[in-house]
Amino acid sequence: MDVAPVTENRRASVKALLVTMIAWLAVITIFTAITWIRINSSLALLLLLLLMLFPTFSFIRWVMFRLLIDQEKIQVVRTFIFRNKESLEFNKIEGVDIQQGPFGRAFNYGRLTISGVGIKQLRTEPINRPDEVAGEIRSLISRRET
Repeated sequence: MDVAPVTENRRASVKALLVTMIAWLAVITIFTAITWIRINSSLALLLLLLLMLFPTFSFIRWVMFRLLIDQEKIQVVRTFIFRNKESLEFNKIEGVDIQQGPFGRAFNYGRLTISGVGIKQLRTEPINRPDEVAGEIRSLISRRET
């Protein structure tokens, strides 16, 4: 049984992670400082610990994400403790959409939502150059149809 070689192996965008971390750290700093000044230091430290969970989860999601594109299908793999692998064959893809916020447009990263037959969807973490990846997926779809 021949396995199609992987043509593309993408990780989540480092730029997206940095923007997310900077935004979270700014919010955490502001809320902790306000709580420290207005209420008390114990509550500020508790708030700091609770709010640090959000950037930690963002980092974990970033580390465990991988997008694999081969000649037959697209796979979204998330691995941390357990492995979650979702795949969609090219002949079942109906559309590829790109979501970019203002920072995503400025730093050229964004999420892809790949829609399949029925309600099947693959959603990626933010990746670099989503326009190029979407174009590559569309060209692989058109090659499979001809």
